[in-house]
This record gives sequence, structure tokens and C-alpha cells, in this order.
Amino acid sequence: MKIAIIADIHNGTETRNCPLKDPDFPVVEAVEQFVERAISGGADLLLELGDRINDVDHETDTARAKELAPAFKRFPRHRVHLLGNHDVINLTAADNEAIFDCSFASRVVDLGDVRLIAWQPNVAFDYEKGSFRPTAGHLTWLVQALLEDERPAIIATHVSLAGRAQTGNFYHHFHPTYSTYPDHEAVRNAVERTGRVAIWLAGHSHWNTWTNIAGIHHFTVQSLSERFTTYPRTAAAFADLTIEKGQFTLEVHGNDPLYLRLPFQKSSEQFWVSPIVRR
Repeated sequence: MKIAIIADIHNGTETRNCPLKDPDFPVVEAVEQFVERAISGGADLLLELGDRINDVDHETDTARAKELAPAFKRFPRHRVHLLGNHDVINLTAADNEAIFDCSFASRVVDLGDVRLIAWQPNVAFDYEKGSFRPTAGHLTWLVQALLEDERPAIIATHVSLAGRAQTGNFYHHFHPTYSTYPDHEAVRNAVERTGRVAIWLAGHSHWNTWTNIAGIHHFTVQSLSERFTTYPRTAAAFADLTIEKGQFTLEVHGNDPLYLRLPFQKSSEQFWVSPIVRR
């Protein structure tokens, strides 16, 4: 089973949202090449993790999204898109659904021995508070979806819930609350108690990371158009997640490569000792 992954495309020449972006990088062409590779490589699912555009205004954002939609629609099998924070500043979820001809609601995709859970809590960023809004009632749906089936699950979100340090991150080093939800610990605890999750995929942070927490492998995948880890080159990143024979490989391609091969199992199959409290 193979999932082709792309994150944080940020289509648009504006650099207000991504100050290091090369305005001459051919974003649409890179997305077209990614989709063609996913098709020819036999990917079972195409996963796009959100932030498809650099937001400007309703008209411009609509045009930027429409530049990307035809390439994605060529993919003939399962296709999952998530909303990123830049996708909903000037566009609604309904606007995005009309452009990409797909649902942006939380949903479960059956992949045989594996389930992919596309979880879509609110991604509208509260700039006054300097953080995302809590996931609130969305968590109940996620826990119920996990408990409905024994098969190992892969969760996909735009924003990571790992709560890892942002030391050195160009965007979040001095603003770590921008990188996750304020209730990330409560979400992790609830998900970990189900024992059903193997992998958690996210974008948003514009770098490759891996963190194993309580037997769940949390990843963030590098942005297609980022440069802070590869300057002056564009990362041109996309990834393949392959699961076979009880193991998985996550390989990020482009100018910021990553390769990991690890056991694929739901977290309940790996005993995890709780952190010690010293008094």
C-alpha cells in the first residue's frame, strides 16, 4: 500500500506568507509532476496536507486554487485534501470543495488492512491570541472513528499535534504557539488511549520531523516551496509512505530528503512506559 504525499504548496508569487519563497519556482508544474509520478508509481491514495495557496483576497485565492485543481483531479484513485490555515482566510470550506470537487469534512478512507483518517478540526488562526483555536468537539468524532475499527490507523491533519519543540524553525522558533493546537496534549492523550493509531502525518511547520510518542509515529512533511532548510534551493519536497510486510517506509524526495523504515503497528502493540515523576 502506497500513499503519495504533498504539503504546503503555497501557490502564488507573493512572499508575505512565505518570505523565503522563490517567486520563480514553478509550483503548478511541480504539482503536475507530483501527480503524474503518483499515478505512474501506482499510489493507492494521494494525500495533500493543506496550505495550497498564498492568501491575498477572494478573487486571487480562487484563481490560485483553480490553477492546481486540474492536476489533482487527474488522479484516478483515492484523493484526500485537507484545509490549511491559508486556505480559509479568504475562502470557505465550501469554496474549496467546489474548486477541488471533494469533501473537506473529517472522514475515514478504507485502504484494506489500513485506515486513513483525515481529521479536519478548525484551522482558522486567531492572530489576536497568537494561536489556533482548540479542537473542541472535533475530538469526539476522532476518538469514535478510531474505536469503530481494530485496524491500525493513519491520521492526517494540516497541523501537527505532537507538541514538539520548534527550536530552529524559521517560522515558529519565536512563536511556538503558531505550530500546534493549544489542547494538543489532551488530543494526544485521548488518541493514545484508543491504542489504534500507528502514524500521524501533518504539514504546516515547513520542515521534516519525526517524533515517536507512546508508540505513535508523528511526522511533519516539508513544504513543496520552502527554502529555509535548503537555501538558496527550493526544497521541492514530496513524499511516499509505503506499508508492506509489517513495516513502513517514509521517504521525502527533493532537495530536503528523508528516509525512515520502521515497524508498522498500532500503538497498543508496543508497550510504552509512562514518564517518571520525580519528587
